[in-house]
Amino acid sequence: MKYLKLFENFEDIHKICKEYDIKNYTINTDGSIDVDGSVYLCNYEGLTKLPLKFNNVSGHFNCDHNNLTTLGGSPKSVGGDFYCNFNNLTSLEGSPKSVGGYFNCRYNKILTFEGAPNNVGYFNCSDTPIFNIWYLFKDYSKVELLNDLDPIRGNDILMDRFNTFLSMIGKDEVVSVKGYNCIN
Repeated sequence: MKYLKLFENFEDIHKICKEYDIKNYTINTDGSIDVDGSVYLCNYEGLTKLPLKFNNVSGHFNCDHNNLTTLGGSPKSVGGDFYCNFNNLTSLEGSPKSVGGYFNCRYNKILTFEGAPNNVGYFNCSDTPIFNIWYLFKDYSKVELLNDLDPIRGNDILMDRFNTFLSMIGKDEVVSVKGYNCIN
């Protein structure tokens, strides 16, 4: 309900949807919106957070090339692709729980998989710090297990936990991970 405090009334939501050319939407009682179609919130230099709280988007959701520092307000589910490339994100917290197509978070400063979606069609985190971790296993079905073992702590990796993860999924243990402070 905290998002409702952002708006005097639902007319404010209509104005924001018009400003960002969001069409075919329904306002839910909690102030979130469902969109039958796609949402394009790209190339708004001043956009550091999403202007609305989204619920379900049946098409694509694209919020790349902004200055987003959070994914708070992202849809809970996206039927198509989700793009948040070229932002200032350090976390996947607030990501959709389900993305039917591509989940693309390239060119950000993301350090962990915490907050990552439960289900994605394809995951791309190249050109982010977590890519060096992703490269070691490249299987999205293993992300939840990695998060459960909790080896990544900001710039630090607890190597015993991380190597336990790699062993559990049948991968070779590693001595270090580029870009991280590896703690033995």
